[in-house]
Amino acid sequence: MNRLETLSDDQLALLYADGCNEAFDALLTRYDAYIHTYIRFSTADEDLIEDIFQDTFIKVMTTIRRGKYTPEGKFKQWLTRITHNLVMDTFRRQKTEAKQTIYPQEESADSDMVFLTIASDSPNGEEQIIQRDTLDELHDKLALLPLEQQEVVRLRYWEEMSFKDIADRTGVSINTALGRMRYALINLRKHIQQ
Repeated sequence: MNRLETLSDDQLALLYADGCNEAFDALLTRYDAYIHTYIRFSTADEDLIEDIFQDTFIKVMTTIRRGKYTPEGKFKQWLTRITHNLVMDTFRRQKTEAKQTIYPQEESADSDMVFLTIASDSPNGEEQIIQRDTLDELHDKLALLPLEQQEVVRLRYWEEMSFKDIADRTGVSINTALGRMRYALINLRKHIQQ
């Protein structure tokens, strides 16, 4: 076993701050699968996963090298928080870019889909349209929520995670996760009633 593999995360971070690149390699190896899995829970886009992964470790590298990392025995939580923030920043940026993109309604694939659904022999064509419209409206209302509340709703209902798992994933307490869900539901109800 390599001597570096036996060191704690904080010891490796301090060694890296002192110029030992092998210490950073050991940290990267230790958390490679963990960070990839964490990001993969937010997106299935492999290119995006790799981009966020690289951004995470670049941020970790620069923060440690600048002497801004304080070893407190919480390296994994710190790393998770950086990853989480980068994931949220990425989705925030994508959301902004999506709002700036304008698609002419006449050329929309959705308008073709409506006619295909209506023309289909399926007795549930109308139900499919209603379901899709309802989901679209729900997504629109979710987009009005703060990102932290959107994330809790997505993790709870789309990924069917427990509040304990949500708390672990987002790096907050269970009570905070529950509170975010409560406020998300209150805010969703307000937006739907408007």
